[in-house]
Amino acid sequence: MADEPKPNSALILCNTRELAYQIKKETDRFTKYLPQIRSSVFFGGVPIQDDVEVLTGDKCPHIVIGTPGRILQLTRQKNLKLDNLHFFVLDECDKMLNEPDMRRQVQKIFMSGSAENRQVMMFSATLSDKSKEVCALYMKDPFKLFID
Repeated sequence: MADEPKPNSALILCNTRELAYQIKKETDRFTKYLPQIRSSVFFGGVPIQDDVEVLTGDKCPHIVIGTPGRILQLTRQKNLKLDNLHFFVLDECDKMLNEPDMRRQVQKIFMSGSAENRQVMMFSATLSDKSKEVCALYMKDPFKLFID
């Protein structure tokens, strides 16, 4: 039997709370077949203490989904530890990396924890040449897949 994944193994960042909530619903669809995997969503507009209780309790998620502002706040307060992070995912990466404030938040989150064996994945329906250059800063030896 494989080792159980460690808490906070995957981080999925997205630019809006609506998208974060949609992604959480999708993870719920496949984790119902993987009872050892837990996911939680974190975004502004809800009391941060609720998030802290999830992250410090005995049901800490393996998959963390959220918006950069709330995720950065949780990492700065040391309630979200990214030492076990293996997967760093940006959904709608162009929208996050093109907006200066959100880009700074993503950079600070990216620098948290160990980056040694971290897989970085970036997804976007629209990716300009400038966005591609910025994305390249987060990856080493990337594999690019474009679908028409």
